[in-house]
Amino acid sequence: MTELKVPPQIMYDLTTAGEAFVELRAEGSTLPDALTFEKRIGGSAALIAIYYSMLGGKANCIASVGADAHGTFVQNMLRQHKVNASTMQFSREHQTSLLFTARQNQIIQSAFYRLSEWQLHNTKEHVALAQASRIVYGSGFCLWKHPARHSIFEILRLAKKFDSTTVLQPFYEPALWRNREDAVSTIKKTLQFADILTPTIDDAENLFGKATREEHLKHYHDLGAKTIVMNMGKQGALVSDGVKVVRVPTVEAEVVDPAGVHEVWHAALFYALNYKKPLANATYFANTVAAWAVQREGALVTLPLPGEITEELLEKPFEDV
Repeated sequence: MTELKVPPQIMYDLTTAGEAFVELRAEGSTLPDALTFEKRIGGSAALIAIYYSMLGGKANCIASVGADAHGTFVQNMLRQHKVNASTMQFSREHQTSLLFTARQNQIIQSAFYRLSEWQLHNTKEHVALAQASRIVYGSGFCLWKHPARHSIFEILRLAKKFDSTTVLQPFYEPALWRNREDAVSTIKKTLQFADILTPTIDDAENLFGKATREEHLKHYHDLGAKTIVMNMGKQGALVSDGVKVVRVPTVEAEVVDPAGVHEVWHAALFYALNYKKPLANATYFANTVAAWAVQREGALVTLPLPGEITEELLEKPFEDV
């Protein structure tokens, strides 16, 4: 692949690279008994880009779907929310991935049919979009299998050559990525091109086992993470540069529907960073927007402008967060 010799003009706030799929969700039932499902878009790359666009930013989504009706639905949903989906890839060999979920009270069951998302092939157009973006997000979910693994790695590597801030959300699920050593070595290799790592506490426990939060941070730093923002849900978040750890509080909220909260959180974090907020302040804003979102129920929560959220929950304008 020919690499650009000079930095391209920055045209986008955010480029997300990772998975996009269709979720079929049933309410008030278990998965074996569910008969009626609501169709919705899923996947971290797709949802983060959509939520970022809702906040008022300009985003691209790079992902692979099937050359089928579900793939067309994903692309149409992205376009409907003003996300650039011009470089979406459509696989003729693999259908669009499907996630079936059912929620009864607080119990959620799921069954994932992983089909097309790992078929992401890196292209010059993908690199051009990434290098023309202020922030580039790579989903660690797609690192589990080639060719998507190589594509995420290359997009982050080539974006890092210029002024893009690169972000990796690590992912490890034993049932999917059965070789833990392969997962650790892949994440370690990719981390050299990531400015910020955004694991959840569950991500850390899945990869390293039970340990203190400080031990989890040290494990990630030992792998090569430069800056870490670890989302701990109701316990807030930890921001670490390897020397100093800052605890960022959560914002109290009644949890009505947690679906999509991690993608909302990422979108808000990126929005604040693009407005030159210090990382701890940006994280607090992300916690605030996530708290606003979990109080709403629906297939895709519609986010208001950032200032409306901060005025409602913090009683201050976005500029003062």
